[in-house]
Amino acid sequence: MSRTFVKRIGLLYKKQSLTHEQFVNHWLNVHAELCKKLPGMRRYSINFIDREKSPNLPYDGFSELWFDSEDDLKAAIASPAGQTLMADLPNFTDRIEPALVTEHPILWP
Repeated sequence: MSRTFVKRIGLLYKKQSLTHEQFVNHWLNVHAELCKKLPGMRRYSINFIDREKSPNLPYDGFSELWFDSEDDLKAAIASPAGQTLMADLPNFTDRIEPALVTEHPILWP
């Protein structure tokens, strides 16, 4: 039986003053390192949008952060590591739209 997780998806809009390469570099090499320090996080992935193949999507990428519960997610964001993570967002994104979803794996490795 698959396990159910609470997942926070963040739809990110690239900071206009950055190139796509600068945006990707900061997210992968700075922000991701900060995110990996969140307490209680089970999984983390970053997804970049290919704007040429998906020109109608308004955002440039999205993150997925998995937690055992909504309380674990809230505690992680409220932690010192979470506060540092949130403070970094304006360094590479103009806007983030978070969505809290419940994942139900159907076909899972």
